[in-house]
Amino acid sequence: MTMKTMLSIASVMVIGIQAAHANNVVVDMSQVQDYTQYQTDLQQCEGLAVQNQPDAPQREAVAGTAVRGAAVGATAGAISGGSGSKAAKKGAGIGVIAAASRNSRNRRAASANASAQTDQIVKNCMRGRGYNVLN
Repeated sequence: MTMKTMLSIASVMVIGIQAAHANNVVVDMSQVQDYTQYQTDLQQCEGLAVQNQPDAPQREAVAGTAVRGAAVGATAGAISGGSGSKAAKKGAGIGVIAAASRNSRNRRAASANASAQTDQIVKNCMRGRGYNVLN
């Protein structure tokens, strides 16, 4: 094997490993015989994974949660013996902040779950096409 051929194979393997990490998918590149076919398969599997778009919490739900949080906070502020509308306003503000924080946490969890599902789809697809997926 010539030095040029060895360098070509080494660079293909490095590029292939980086491409496999694009979706947290690690493929044993030593078993790949046709790099062009591997790239095609990876792109097709990633295309299938893109079809999986689980529902994220909707903005309307955020607004509804904030309104409910404000109402609960205002009620709690008024009941706690504060001075009427001032305590209710303070309670409403606290309720809105708490609701927004909870909704943000829910969106982050949904995003992490969607990413894990996407990775799993790519892994299953590549395994189905005969590749040795290491993770």
